[in-house]
Amino acid sequence: MFSQQALAEKVTLMLDWFVNPDHGPIIVAKQQGLFKAQGLDIEITEPADPSTPPKLVAAGKFDLAVTYQPQLIRDVVEDLPLSRVSTLIATR
Repeated sequence: MFSQQALAEKVTLMLDWFVNPDHGPIIVAKQQGLFKAQGLDIEITEPADPSTPPKLVAAGKFDLAVTYQPQLIRDVVEDLPLSRVSTLIATR
């Protein structure tokens, strides 16, 4: 038998900028162990340049990145192999 921590899948996540209120759900989930409860060991990184996270995901350097929808559209038009997997902050 293995512990949940031993089975945790390592996932790398690059934020779109320095930690700010937009990232609240991610930070709170990590602090409360909600990712680990789902078998995920999340490593959160802040970028030096906010335009690089999607490019680093496309290059296979990170698993996930936070970005804004207009940036994702521009990156996909430039043929970066990216897919949207979730909405962090929904607006109407």
